[in-house]
Amino acid sequence: MDFNAEEALKIAKSLALPRAVGSAGERGASSLIEKKLIESGYLPRREEFFIPLPPWGIIRAFALLALLISIGARMLAPSFPIASSILIFSMVAFLAFYAFFWFKLLGLASLSRGFISRKKKENLLRSHNITASLPGHGRPGPHLYLIAHYDSKSQSLSILHRAFFLLLSGLSLLWLGFGFLSSSRDALGSFPTLRVDFPLALSFLGMIPLLLLKTNNQSPGGLDNAGSLGVLLHLAEGLRRERTLRPGVTFLFSGAEELGLQGAFAYLREHEKEMEKENSYFLNLDVVGIKGKLRIFSRKGFLPIGEESLFVSRLKEIGRPFLIKPLLFPFGILMDHQAFLEKGYQAATLACASSKILKVHTAKDTPDLLEQEGMEEAGKFILAWLQNWEKS
Repeated sequence: MDFNAEEALKIAKSLALPRAVGSAGERGASSLIEKKLIESGYLPRREEFFIPLPPWGIIRAFALLALLISIGARMLAPSFPIASSILIFSMVAFLAFYAFFWFKLLGLASLSRGFISRKKKENLLRSHNITASLPGHGRPGPHLYLIAHYDSKSQSLSILHRAFFLLLSGLSLLWLGFGFLSSSRDALGSFPTLRVDFPLALSFLGMIPLLLLKTNNQSPGGLDNAGSLGVLLHLAEGLRRERTLRPGVTFLFSGAEELGLQGAFAYLREHEKEMEKENSYFLNLDVVGIKGKLRIFSRKGFLPIGEESLFVSRLKEIGRPFLIKPLLFPFGILMDHQAFLEKGYQAATLACASSKILKVHTAKDTPDLLEQEGMEEAGKFILAWLQNWEKS
């Protein structure tokens, strides 16, 4: 099929409106997605899920707890410097690996059900995953999943500011922990002490803005993630018309991605038993639509741990003519493919690495950030990926 980037951009602009989870905008976006899928000949399925544990409450609770623990550790340091440093280092470990703990928490279906059962459902935030499938032809084989989240959010701190304050907190706490270990008891008994009280003040400077962080509904979400929605909805229409694919394809429009990948984990809880790990492959689209900036992200964290899978190697090979390169996953940013990696599936995200992403989660994330050439690059890459499955 030919990919009409102009049409994909038109769809993206129609979906670029503030659509935080639980808002009228989110409900309107989900209805527009369903309407577009029905017009393309699909019978979309809407799956409701509840959100028992929004991540921002945990972040604020951690920031408050970190402030209290830091004060307590400082008071204990003259008598118990080693115990104080252990307390500080435990906070640094949580800060560095909070995504790991979050994935484990959401990955436990029994824990999620337990949270929901303790609360009245009418008081819980809820969202929906929207799916549409195109069955494959011929004998059973691999099944491909194309994913894009449709919710948006704005925050009182930009991505750059959040990264700065997180880094400031982490480095200051490290300095503080080593300060407890390297200072004498007499020095720790005096106040102020440059070796520990200065990094303590810096850690407060980093944690207080995180404690006051607020999430709003002011971002139109043009780049994050209307561009990806436009690409997938246009592809869904064209593939339905052609009907030539041997592998089956499922389009998953996930909700509540901005609340810590809640939609992706909800989809896994609902469908994990029917998805074969050796035959299910997931390609997620996020912040797509900028020319020449597409990159492949294929890890759960920022460390290059483990061997590269054949699935990722194939994506890299297909992306070479498009000048699409792999990148290590940037610290602190969550994308839907991580939920599927957590459960042992082959998954990756196609996203843009551009300075424009600094406008994501702000009112400046308008559809004007999207470029027709960038939409075309993403669409043609995915078509090349699908055609590669046809040949293999």
